[in-house]
Amino acid sequence: MTRTSMNLLHPLVILFGAGATRGAFADSANPPPPVDTDFFDTAAGLTGRGTEKLALKVLKSVFELYGRTNGISLEAYYRDLETRELIGRFAKSGNRPKNWRARRRDLEELIRRVLIHTTCDTAKSPIKARKSKLHEIILAQLKVGDTILTFNYDTVIEESFGEGSLWTPDEGYGAMVHGKTLDWARGWFNDHTNGDERKSKIFLLKLHGSLHWNLYRSKAVRMKPRPYVLRRGYVEKVSILAPEGKKGTCYFFRGNSGDKHFRQQAFASAPSACRSFRVPR
Repeated sequence: MTRTSMNLLHPLVILFGAGATRGAFADSANPPPPVDTDFFDTAAGLTGRGTEKLALKVLKSVFELYGRTNGISLEAYYRDLETRELIGRFAKSGNRPKNWRARRRDLEELIRRVLIHTTCDTAKSPIKARKSKLHEIILAQLKVGDTILTFNYDTVIEESFGEGSLWTPDEGYGAMVHGKTLDWARGWFNDHTNGDERKSKIFLLKLHGSLHWNLYRSKAVRMKPRPYVLRRGYVEKVSILAPEGKKGTCYFFRGNSGDKHFRQQAFASAPSACRSFRVPR
């Protein structure tokens, strides 16, 4: 694929699925980023910074529920935890109660760690996110008014924009996301812009949240200052939703994100997730 091989009509929407992240780093020395059905297999093979201990703890919980870990869907386990946590709020178990909330938090921390291990250079200090050449080629085709949709938690899209990017963390997420003056966003601006233009001209809608977001009690979302920290025994809160539905690799929709018919087409696959976001008009 070359920068001139894509003939696209604008305005458009690009939908990135889990396959896009996996394909971006499939040939790297690191384990490839997981997809739904091999997440726990990937997690079991990671070592360093305390990740193996957490993975063993989560895998034990998965085995308790299903009697196996191989081939178990991340989506299924995540939804099971959320459902059992919800039921436990009004139907307390009198015999050996399970702490489903703690199990969910362990899983979310493992998700964060697996994505950092597989999409970042953990040999560097501090840990450095890797850019995807394939993403960069696609993102370079975007024009003012285009929109990106993704259900992925990772930050491969943000990190892969080239210099002079039309997208920036300043109003670029469609919803109100704070923290544009903190470390991660400040570093992003230093690497991708010349400092003259800061407000985003395209949208990146992360419908299931992101590993570098944190949710306040006020329901405000903030970008983390240092999202790629991995330390033994260290747990980061993340603002993500349980995955649902089948997602592909990369799709293109033509239309304007302010158009009602377009929004219905683009968001039909994830209505529950979209209710948390203000769709840009």
